[in-house]
Amino acid sequence: MKLIFQLSGENLPLAAAEAAAVAGLRKYKVEGRLLVVNVAGEAGAKAIREAAKRLAYTSSIHRVLFTANKKTLDAKIAGYKWNTVYKESFAVRISSHIAKEGSHSAKEAVFSEKDLAAIIWKKLKKPVVNLESPKTAIEIIITPKTVYCCLLLHKLKHDFEQRKPHLRPGFSPVSLHPKLARAIVNLTGIKKGALCDPFCGTGGLLIEAGLMGFKPVGYDIDDEMLDKAKANMLHCGIENFVLSMHDATLIKHKYDYVATDLPYGRSSKATEELNSLYLSFLQNLKRMLKKRAAVVFPDTAPYTALIKKAGLKLAGEHTHYIHKTLSKKIVVLE
Repeated sequence: MKLIFQLSGENLPLAAAEAAAVAGLRKYKVEGRLLVVNVAGEAGAKAIREAAKRLAYTSSIHRVLFTANKKTLDAKIAGYKWNTVYKESFAVRISSHIAKEGSHSAKEAVFSEKDLAAIIWKKLKKPVVNLESPKTAIEIIITPKTVYCCLLLHKLKHDFEQRKPHLRPGFSPVSLHPKLARAIVNLTGIKKGALCDPFCGTGGLLIEAGLMGFKPVGYDIDDEMLDKAKANMLHCGIENFVLSMHDATLIKHKYDYVATDLPYGRSSKATEELNSLYLSFLQNLKRMLKKRAAVVFPDTAPYTALIKKAGLKLAGEHTHYIHKTLSKKIVVLE
């Protein structure tokens, strides 16, 4: 079964990596904002259903019914056995992933949703059109090379704006946006069990882990931060969590999955101290990590050298722009 993930445009490499980590995708291709992949069997279908509940940087997931080009689309639609996928009602939508030319998009210039729907109408036994909430949502996705005729499987609903840091009782100005925090947790590939954050702060990463059904375990050396993290977890309806005051460089417990946003500073003295802290933490992470970690560095940190010195494997890295004076490097470690 061929699938298409429509990715968020803010950070395409991060979006693709998140989808691959959560759905267990090994081979896929990215065409603009589309991730195209083949999955097999019930196990593959189950992974996609789980991914639809978790992904932050994916907007929708589609099953590809067939591919065509601009010249053959009408004929292929006319020849498809629509009764095999039709349920109760349908609608046709066209999304163009071709750059606009002049004042007309490729969608406007080539195809009409009404005309394509009329072809499908004639092929159905008891056709019903429902433009608001169709049971059979057909989407024609146009790219420069291929036209994909798809069935919408999952429209992902996100509520990140409702739990932005300033809306939580324990506020910190350096907290990650929930959307980014969710993606960072997902990059670990966690499927079950505990997610550890050794620098948990006010608990942004732990909240996302808890909302996805994992057990959040957080450490911090600041008891005020831990109090805020507790308040935030309870505010979000998460109760099965563990918070403890502890130095991240001295944690003895082992964890399958770790996700953390490292502290950062700007002065030269602070930079030296932080680099020393980062190395000590990474060396301890080498001892405590059983599977995979997602660690966020300020982009000014010599993270590749520190990771190499700590003996960890760099499995992936992404740059994420925060504001004009700060970008972050999100690295996946094993």
